[in-house]
Amino acid sequence: MSTKSELNLKGKSVKDQLLAVEEILKSITKTNSVEILTNEELLVKYIPPKAIEMKIKIKFKYKDDVWRITLERE
Repeated sequence: MSTKSELNLKGKSVKDQLLAVEEILKSITKTNSVEILTNEELLVKYIPPKAIEMKIKIKFKYKDDVWRITLERE
């Protein structure tokens, strides 16, 4: 059974958001996925190459000035 958790990073410093993303990428398994909420476009550019290295699927949605980034292990 797959579980999906949501992590709201809006309002945190870019450094804190990048550190949180590093931990998330390391912790994703086939049975859990994570949806990250952020207002920092930097994460949209930072996450894809890291996720591809780790064979993690990525989905992006942008609505109301908020990026929704879904990460899921292949």
